[in-house]
Amino acid sequence: MPTGTVDPLPFGRVSWAAVVGLAVLAILAGIQPIVGPLTTFAPVLAVPAAAGLPFLIPPLRATPVGETTWAFWAADVAGAAVMLLTAFVLLRAAQRRRPDPRAARAFGRTVGVTTLAVVAGNLVRGVFSSFVVHADLGTYVGTTLANLAVSALTGALLGLVVGAVAAIVAAFARTGAVASVDLVSQDDTPHPAAARGVSS
Repeated sequence: MPTGTVDPLPFGRVSWAAVVGLAVLAILAGIQPIVGPLTTFAPVLAVPAAAGLPFLIPPLRATPVGETTWAFWAADVAGAAVMLLTAFVLLRAAQRRRPDPRAARAFGRTVGVTTLAVVAGNLVRGVFSSFVVHADLGTYVGTTLANLAVSALTGALLGLVVGAVAAIVAAFARTGAVASVDLVSQDDTPHPAAARGVSS
């Protein structure tokens, strides 16, 4: 007789909101008509790329942009996949500890997860770039440390956006849960006449 185990805790709405929000940011990062003017408006965004570090977060796009190669496109897609998978795993683990977080906890959790996920995705891109340019050990270590620092800062800033979305979803989810509990408790309350044994 087969004995299957069913996970009683599905991936929650707050966690899905965080993963979807991160995926939307990755798609936006792959749209050049958005990223180009944004970089022109805020030139500081181009500094990491000028130093040989990954630009923003791993982008999701259908084809290479500009004169970049398919190999760089594949590295970006692989980085985005690692980023989203890291977020999924971390959020799943956090949900096992607290399946129904309040808005503040959902916000903090999502900021932390987004930061770590962006770091993981950009590490994939950084390692690929170091092999392409045939970096020596010293250069590889230096760029990796710089990549960690810049990616953590980028992830934390973008995490504020994703965290705000998760906090809103958490607030609405808890409000809906409270309303459902109130309705159930009202349905379970016996009618006063029935409680006295008198037909209404």
